[in-house]
Amino acid sequence: MNKQKKELKMKKTLIGVVTILIMGMFIFAETKIGIINGQKLIEGTKKGRAIASRLEAIGKQKQAELNKKQDAIKKLEKELMSPALNAETKEKKALELQQLRTDTKRFIEDSQREMTIKSEKEMNLLKAEIQPIIQQVGKEKGLSVILEITAVAYYDPAIDITEDIIKVMDTKMSGTK
Repeated sequence: MNKQKKELKMKKTLIGVVTILIMGMFIFAETKIGIINGQKLIEGTKKGRAIASRLEAIGKQKQAELNKKQDAIKKLEKELMSPALNAETKEKKALELQQLRTDTKRFIEDSQREMTIKSEKEMNLLKAEIQPIIQQVGKEKGLSVILEITAVAYYDPAIDITEDIIKVMDTKMSGTK
């Protein structure tokens, strides 16, 4: 019985030593961290700039349409101020103005919704393309973790890999690798 206690004690000691050694490997293993700036990635890549340009063009088109609608509203408002209008014409123009204002409000809401949907769709596609490149650059640099800059209070600029990812992304998009 005494021999069994000694063997059990030795096994426990051995397990304890192995556990300490394994924990030491994790504790003292070098964790390399990289930082990326998502906004800079979007603005810095050719594809990101193309997306921003397309969205901006759609926004300008929508703004031009809105300006026309607002001009029509101003014109109707001025017409309604005319003392030369009879009651029936004034009533028709007032209804027309009300309808135009409602249409303009709907146009604004629909345009905002459309822009949000298009923007999210484009950004999700871009993120899906960038993600494997982020992983590739991370592996090449031997990084354990890559964090988005918005989640970090402080970092050494030397660990920012944004430009590396932009270079790989643009090289991939231009077809030369």
